[in-house]
Amino acid sequence: MDLNQLFIKNLKKWRKIRGISQKDLAERCDSGHSYIRQIESGVGTPSFAFIGKLAKALQIEPYQLFFDETVKISKTAQAKHIESIQKKLIESFSAEIQSAFDDLRNY
Repeated sequence: MDLNQLFIKNLKKWRKIRGISQKDLAERCDSGHSYIRQIESGVGTPSFAFIGKLAKALQIEPYQLFFDETVKISKTAQAKHIESIQKKLIESFSAEIQSAFDDLRNY
């Protein structure tokens, strides 16, 4: 499935989960109903700014419109990824905390 098809599939899925019609979604995005219909049929391609409006109207994060639920990663790969993120966050926060203490000492 290409990225455009995945986007369309997720847009429709989230719109239906939220119980929103194309017309309601268009109103929430300050757009015309026909534009939403064009996007969902693959005729129209939204800008990044409009994707943000769609996500906000659907009360989701924009990446969720491109998330492929069919791609599975192993528990080991997921754990390694989480550990990597955790390590980066700790390193980042440690540096910021150390900087804050240095600023306090010099105050």
